[in-house]
Amino acid sequence: MRVVVIGAGSVGSHVAYRLQEQGADVILLDSSTPGAGTTASSIAMLNDFPQRAWDEEAGRAALRPRIHQLFHDLAAEVPGDYLHISGSLLWVSEEEEAEFARLREIARDRGVNVEEIDVATARELEPGVVFADRGPVYLETESGWVDGPAIVEALNARTTQLGGTVRQGARVVAIDRTAERVTGVTLDTGEKIEADAFVNAAGSWGSHVSALAGLAIPLELVPGTVVYTVPFGEGRAPKRIINTPGWCGRPDPSGGLAIHWRGHSQTARHGENIDDAEQMMADIAKVIPALAGTAPARSTIGIRPIPPGGPIIGALPWLSNFYLTLSHGGIGWGPMWGWCAANEMLHGETVPELTAMRPARFYLNPSQVGRHADDAEQQ
Repeated sequence: MRVVVIGAGSVGSHVAYRLQEQGADVILLDSSTPGAGTTASSIAMLNDFPQRAWDEEAGRAALRPRIHQLFHDLAAEVPGDYLHISGSLLWVSEEEEAEFARLREIARDRGVNVEEIDVATARELEPGVVFADRGPVYLETESGWVDGPAIVEALNARTTQLGGTVRQGARVVAIDRTAERVTGVTLDTGEKIEADAFVNAAGSWGSHVSALAGLAIPLELVPGTVVYTVPFGEGRAPKRIINTPGWCGRPDPSGGLAIHWRGHSQTARHGENIDDAEQMMADIAKVIPALAGTAPARSTIGIRPIPPGGPIIGALPWLSNFYLTLSHGGIGWGPMWGWCAANEMLHGETVPELTAMRPARFYLNPSQVGRHADDAEQQ
């Protein structure tokens, strides 16, 4: 089977690799440089706490416990320095302490290895971090982070070694289809590429790519800032993820920290954006004094694609060879969506956990907005 995958960020690269590894002939297209979009502007943390304790859709909740193992399996298959199991330290505001104590018990019942430690122990683990005098602090030893650009590079290199094709600067401007099938794509150069099946893994551009195929697939686009600190120097940087009430930071290959401002409680939307990187640095320096007086090394803004109602995985019944893999958390969920796509597209399986994630939900329950041109403004 010849498959065209549109979008070579984290999700598209995982899908392309897994399809190629399991027997497809893959052409992976990216309009720019693979991994240079939202993948390169992601905090990219792998945490089970508090995520595994959240109330979420049953299928997603069933798949989530397998994410870490998929990453470990991938690291054994695909060489590269991209997976970092560093552990994490989390503490919350005084107002949230009771809620997180409840979430910890739920997480532990679900198999998450999260330990409640006192502030003195936390200071011994990370002496360069100023923890609040009150507690507790939550230690999750099996959490970590992923180097987004590095994993995309490693996946694409392996896809190429297996006989697949990875093309950068290949922007899809048209999609050809009959009533029931997509037959090919046209690039901005005029080149046409035909295939047996197609995957929309275009991330924040996923609605546009879907529209080229005649589909109305909604995405909420939420910008998020990631600020990178200056390098700390040998042995001075925090070794673990530092997760505070207002922001979270993880080690970065540069020797500094990559920090995402959350603003308030830990939700899937990650709170609000701070006004500017300098304001963020001033707040961070209260917790990590070594950064006092330093300016950000750089900052980036990633456009997070957040589908209404959760991830969009699968094809529509009336367009079965156009498979969608669009979700928030594309680095963390990437291996899972690659596994799902390969099982469903190549082996004819149906992954039951994806039932609520199918794109047909946008057609079975259409939004009332859009009946008139000014409906959105009226709301």
